[in-house]
Amino acid sequence: MTLNMHCTFARPQFTLHADISVASQEVLAITGSNGSGKTTALLLIAGLLNVSSGSIELHGRICDGETFVQPEDRHVGMLFQHGALFPHLTVTQNVIFGLRARGLHKDEAVNQALSTMQTLDISSFANKRPHELSGGQQQRVALARTLVTQPKILLLDEPTTALDAHAREATLELLAETFTQFTGPVVLVSHDSRDIQKLATTEARIDVQHGTQVVANLTK
Repeated sequence: MTLNMHCTFARPQFTLHADISVASQEVLAITGSNGSGKTTALLLIAGLLNVSSGSIELHGRICDGETFVQPEDRHVGMLFQHGALFPHLTVTQNVIFGLRARGLHKDEAVNQALSTMQTLDISSFANKRPHELSGGQQQRVALARTLVTQPKILLLDEPTTALDAHAREATLELLAETFTQFTGPVVLVSHDSRDIQKLATTEARIDVQHGTQVVANLTK
């Protein structure tokens, strides 16, 4: 399972050139200044943005370029900075959301989610809602929701930035353990050297050239 990203994303005043490959069980950290296009790179891989030219290949299959594969068919799991949990849903309902969206019966979805919830130690607040949880607990729920769908690639956008020091360290330990068991590629966006040192196996930096247009070059 691999990610090959050789493409250009162009918008007025901003162009991102990406030229990276990520192998199975490799954790690639994308670094760069604010506004350089780090999150844009993740959104392109996830299929939430379209490339302007070139292609993105996941597991030997062209997902953007000559053809476009919808986000739900890319088997990508994405963890956002603030978790992006649904505030009106319980922990269990949040975790099974992706499974239910794929048409899985509720009882089967809950059963499938139980082991993931137990592994991430969130079973004890299964019936709580996000506002009743700490930041670290919310990130555990978001990670469970991501992993339970059995993605082939993981994308993480600043997963520890919004956490306090204690929750940050606990989340880093949890992510490091998760990555050792995950068989696909992982792409991590971070500006924090501690996250990179703890989690990444390789690093790609976005170098930005300023002018009338921002040109960001993402290479390993």
